[in-house]
Amino acid sequence: MTRKKLLKKSILVLLTATCYLLLTASLTLAQEPNYDRINGIAKNLNCPTCAGLNLADCRTQTCAQWRGQIGDLVQEGYSDQEVLDFFATRYGEQVLQAPPKHGFTLLLWVLPFIAILAAGGWLALAMRNWANSKQALVTGSAAPGRPSQPVPASSDSADDYLQQVDRDLDLNQGLDQT
Repeated sequence: MTRKKLLKKSILVLLTATCYLLLTASLTLAQEPNYDRINGIAKNLNCPTCAGLNLADCRTQTCAQWRGQIGDLVQEGYSDQEVLDFFATRYGEQVLQAPPKHGFTLLLWVLPFIAILAAGGWLALAMRNWANSKQALVTGSAAPGRPSQPVPASSDSADDYLQQVDRDLDLNQGLDQT
C-alpha cells in the first residue's frame, strides 16, 4: 500500500510542476512588447501618409496606430520578418523601406553594381588607349589607326630656333636699357 501512495504523491507532484512550468511559460510569452524592437521593425516600413519617412520617425496618428499594431503582432509571437510580411501582404510592397529582392525590383539592387563595373571597364580601356598614344608619341611610332608623326631628322632646325631665341632676347634687353 505504501508504494501506491508514494506513486500517487509523485504523480501529483509531477502534475503540479508541469502546470507551474506551463503557466510561467505562457506568462513569459504574454509580456509587453519591447519598444526598441517595435521601432526596429517600424524603421523598415514607410509611413502611409508622409513621403520619404519611415514609420518609426513619423508622428502622425496613422503611424501611431501602425506601431500599435506592430506591438500587438509582436505580443502574439510574430517574428520581425513575419510582421513585415503581414504589412506587405495587407498594404502592398510599397510600405517596405527596402524594395524586395525579386522580380522587377531585383533590377534596383543589381543595376548599381553593373554601372560600377561598366564604368570601371570604360575607365580601364580609356587609360590603356591614353597610355598607348603617349608611348607612340615618345617612340615616334603610330598608334593603331593613326598616321605616324614626323620626327625631326637633325638638330640643325633646333639650333636655328635657339639662335633666334637668343637674338630676340638680346633685342628685348636692349629695349629695357634705353
